Amino acid sequence: MTMEYKEQLKQKGYTRYRGAVDASVYEYFNCDCSWKAQWYLKKGHYRCCGCKERCETRDPEGFQLFLDLG
Repeated sequence: MTMEYKEQLKQKGYTRYRGAVDASVYEYFNCDCSWKAQWYLKKGHYRCCGCKERCETRDPEGFQLFLDLG
């Protein structure tokens, strides 16, 4: 995956998602290379840049939720 795409995501306000992603997410996308996944998040919009498919979803199911302690 090109670094340019990751930089574009960051410039658009996406941050690296470091939570756990359930196997069901990869099954939904029929992903053959989940080991390469690198998810980014912006306002409930998840985008992966682990391969050329660049999957994206707004469905939070399968993504680990974080408690907002702030």
